[in-house]
Amino acid sequence: MTRKRSRLLTFFFSLLPGAGEMYLGFLKQGASIMTLFFGSMALSSFFNFGTLLFFTPVIWFFSFFNANNLNSLPDDEFYSIEDDYVIHPSVFYQKYEFVFRKHQKLFAYGFILLGICIIWNTTFRFLYRFFREFFHLPELVLRFIQYSANSLPQLLIGILIIIVGFSLIRNKHKEIDGPV
Repeated sequence: MTRKRSRLLTFFFSLLPGAGEMYLGFLKQGASIMTLFFGSMALSSFFNFGTLLFFTPVIWFFSFFNANNLNSLPDDEFYSIEDDYVIHPSVFYQKYEFVFRKHQKLFAYGFILLGICIIWNTTFRFLYRFFREFFHLPELVLRFIQYSANSLPQLLIGILIIIVGFSLIRNKHKEIDGPV
């Protein structure tokens, strides 16, 4: 582990999520925080799912205070901290391997639906312009078509998330209650 650094530089680096931790020598921790922050923004933008942006301020504040707290620790505590990922990848392999294997077909349908939603968002822009220019529909009808088409992928993903949730709850009840 590197020695502690300047408080002023730590403050400035901590303004970018993960950079403060990386500056202090916690590369895995910083990289995972940075990935969570920018990954949530990218996914939110890509899927047009603004609700996901709710997590970005939480991640930002966690990173900011974590980096500054790490730098203000006494030397013996600072040097005793191990650099590790915030969410370790092995958690997903060990803890959820059973769930993914058992529901492999459901996850496959989910990925297919996700692909369809992405294709829909991409091709809808072209179709909307085509309908607008070719059919000369009234503005109110065009707005309704645009709103409905933009909401469809989010609606389908929401339905899929609810189905997966109910499926996981149902299987948890079966696991707790045992065979009947």
